[in-house]
Amino acid sequence: MVIDGILLAAGLSRRFGRPKQLVEWRGKPLIVHMVETALASRLRHVIVVLGSAASEVRRALAPLLHDPRLRIVFNAEYEEGQASSIRRGLRALEPGAEAAMFLTCDQPLLTASLLDALIDAFVAHRPLICYPVHEGMRGSPVIFAAELFPELMALSGDVGGRVLIEKYRARVHEQKIPSAKPLADVDTPADLLALDREDDPPQDLGVESGAPATSERSEVASWGFQQTPLPFPGPEKERADVLIVCDGSSRRLSSGERRAAAAAIVKRGSDVAIFGEYLGAATNQQAEIVAACLGLEALAQPSRVRLLTDSQYVVRTMQGGYKRRANLALWERLDRAARPHTIAWVWTPKHTGHPLQEVCDRAARLISKEGRVDWEKLAALLERRATDEA
Repeated sequence: MVIDGILLAAGLSRRFGRPKQLVEWRGKPLIVHMVETALASRLRHVIVVLGSAASEVRRALAPLLHDPRLRIVFNAEYEEGQASSIRRGLRALEPGAEAAMFLTCDQPLLTASLLDALIDAFVAHRPLICYPVHEGMRGSPVIFAAELFPELMALSGDVGGRVLIEKYRARVHEQKIPSAKPLADVDTPADLLALDREDDPPQDLGVESGAPATSERSEVASWGFQQTPLPFPGPEKERADVLIVCDGSSRRLSSGERRAAAAAIVKRGSDVAIFGEYLGAATNQQAEIVAACLGLEALAQPSRVRLLTDSQYVVRTMQGGYKRRANLALWERLDRAARPHTIAWVWTPKHTGHPLQEVCDRAARLISKEGRVDWEKLAALLERRATDEA
């Protein structure tokens, strides 16, 4: 079976703060790690879709351009979102492609053997869609059969293939893998630091103890982690200098499609910022975990944080009260985001903790309704709140 690879590397890297395609890890840019891995697999061709910082990324790939299996294409519409890069990659396929494996540029722990295992599973089971799964959490890369290329070409905005995964759930093959490490991606500088621990993770990371893991080798872990709520407000030295309000939303449309989203508002002094992420067919619990991640990942330095959420599930788990039996990859992401900070985890049922919780709730519901993040609309929600208070 002929399967080609399409590596999506056109994004703006808003959450990272600079083009993460070019960020170096272990002596090489992330994009180079990913292209080398793809070329080491049994993919027929590897198409790299560039957009933001295209010239610099092409220069970084110069040592690999001699490989006849590698093709570089430019997506002039990259600012429109991921769907435009999917379309550009599909248009670059040569005749004969029976499926396409979609990869991203931010998973340097992926291996060629894992890519080949996915190819083998796709050939053996002949599904429409195939992707890796660990402990119930799916990850990338994802293989789509050529039968779905027309529907992928019809996608728009910042929507990826999640909608097709839900639509064709009965014809999806989930390839179980023994570790979540290859699925780790880099969205923030904290994620990049955490990658250095993935090859030898802390012993209790992801087990059912419910307690956040620490590691003496980790830069971010050296600041410690507070499991239990701090006495905020209290003595001046114990007050939080950052407030994070977060919320998740998961809704099922009349068509049966599930849409989930997460939102977080970060307030430091008079500065307020809002963040959001569309999650596709995630559960409400998963959305609540990601919402907390978004707020903490936005912090550029170790801080004393009061984090408000209406999810007792998140608060009790992070305080060690609930065992971790599912969503382990997401809990690992939240652990990484939390380690640099001292945090008061505050459960506020029915949004009773802060007026900004209503704004955050509306933001999450807006993203899940539209199936994408509209940054202008999120900013408008904040501005409307500020106007109401004035």
